[in-house]
Amino acid sequence: MPAADEAERSALAVFCAALPRLRVLAVRGFWEDTLEMHAAEVAAGGSAVSACRELDIDRARDSVRGDKDDAGARTDWLPPPTLVGDYHCPGRRCARRADRDDQARPPRCAVFDEQMRFERRSP
Repeated sequence: MPAADEAERSALAVFCAALPRLRVLAVRGFWEDTLEMHAAEVAAGGSAVSACRELDIDRARDSVRGDKDDAGARTDWLPPPTLVGDYHCPGRRCARRADRDDQARPPRCAVFDEQMRFERRSP
């Protein structure tokens, strides 16, 4: 199952990055309702892999429905970024550590009523 989760995360990133351009193309091509249906399904927890497949989004090139616009720098040769660390007390007064919640929001300190600060760790 971890491979499927990774595929979904990867497809979601591709879908999210392509969505602004997709919306422009959808308006021009009169398939805006189809795109918004897929966007709503993905936002509600649906499969981004399925959305990318059904919209014919090429994950390697981020080309959409045969559009061959190669404007901009390509970074697919770079290693994927990683960020490893923990959230700590914003007042630097306690040893509490926390992670983002289920909605990916950073944790908050109840004492200081502030967002906890992120500290990177070396991988």
